[in-house]
Amino acid sequence: MRERGFEGSIVAVDFTEQPPQTTWNLAAPDEYGFYANVNPAVDHPRWSQKSERRLGELFKRPTLMFNGYPEVAPLYAGLDLRTFY
Repeated sequence: MRERGFEGSIVAVDFTEQPPQTTWNLAAPDEYGFYANVNPAVDHPRWSQKSERRLGELFKRPTLMFNGYPEVAPLYAGLDLRTFY
């Protein structure tokens, strides 16, 4: 069986001065910052982000910076990943 590729396209890009609102930061603004979970060295207000348990795994493992996707690091260049956890 052959899978079809994505047939959509980007039709516009909007740049804003403020980070966009998301479901998580609207529902609990003190819980999840815009950069939540990209910096394991900064704890969530109620728990540590230094380790994680992935779905299907029994044991916790160290959380990797940028969730293990170093190729996205340039997207965060120059941003304070501590202030906005």
